[in-house]
Amino acid sequence: MFRLHSALGTALAVLMLSQPAMAAEWPTGTVTIIVPYTPGNITDIAARIVAQKLSESTGQSFIVENKPGASTQIGTAEVARAEPDGRTLLITGAGFATNPALFAELPYDTDKDLVPVGLVVSNPLVLVTAADKPYPDFAALVDFAKANPGQLTMASGGNGTLSHMAEALTALVTGTELIHVPYKGGSAAATDTLSGHVDSMWDNPSSAMPQIEAGRIRPLAVSSAHRSDAFPDVPTVGELGHGNFEVINWFAMFAPGETDPELLDTIHDQVQAALELPDVQERFAKDGVTAGGPSRSDFTAFVAAETAKWGEIIRANGIHAD
Repeated sequence: MFRLHSALGTALAVLMLSQPAMAAEWPTGTVTIIVPYTPGNITDIAARIVAQKLSESTGQSFIVENKPGASTQIGTAEVARAEPDGRTLLITGAGFATNPALFAELPYDTDKDLVPVGLVVSNPLVLVTAADKPYPDFAALVDFAKANPGQLTMASGGNGTLSHMAEALTALVTGTELIHVPYKGGSAAATDTLSGHVDSMWDNPSSAMPQIEAGRIRPLAVSSAHRSDAFPDVPTVGELGHGNFEVINWFAMFAPGETDPELLDTIHDQVQAALELPDVQERFAKDGVTAGGPSRSDFTAFVAAETAKWGEIIRANGIHAD
């Protein structure tokens, strides 16, 4: 996806955060970052780190409000209705790109009522199986699925989740018939994968790493276009010969749709500068997560591409959210 971090980027981050003129362009007053998830998950953690760093660099007050519910629609709708003055922002996940196809109606138009500001954090998924399962590598799992159509099970955190999207894309690129087993959350899916009740699942690095290190589960592939720093010895699906396969779990900042482009650029640059700081990079790297991303225009194009890609997968497979 985006491989942008460098010593130069870190130096620029420190320089940008020290520029008072940049902060002056942001309207004075409290800035609210709405997170449409419950406290404690990666989105909430990222939002609070960003809020803290921006408070330090601008001298303004940044607060995080958790407004979960309706598959992120409640919190997202509040930002869509907010004044486009830079004081109300959203940090949400890849569901932003899947919800338009998963739901017949949304209380906002993702193309008009919200505008991308920039990528905050991202990570690939890792395909895992219990250590005692007879799949030493990705090829063995695919061979079993081809020889036994409709028998290989793949868990997900629920219908319409990103792990479900990864399962559907796996079946598509490998030409196999997989049995999708949805759970009410990724933790339950990971537990049953570890115990062997299901054959496999696409998991997040932070969840999978401790079990991989303990030898309880086996990593078979990563979902990114390039190998992950968290799993440097684990191949990508693409390099194993299965086409243009990429599934990224991303979390990003959005603003109300009519926000001035120059203000969006200011917000983007301040947020990216905060994310490039060494302590922030280190905090996320230990969980297999990359902080920061590309230019605002490049990220806007990425969101459009993600929305189109997942919309096609969702409609082709008749996927509906729980």
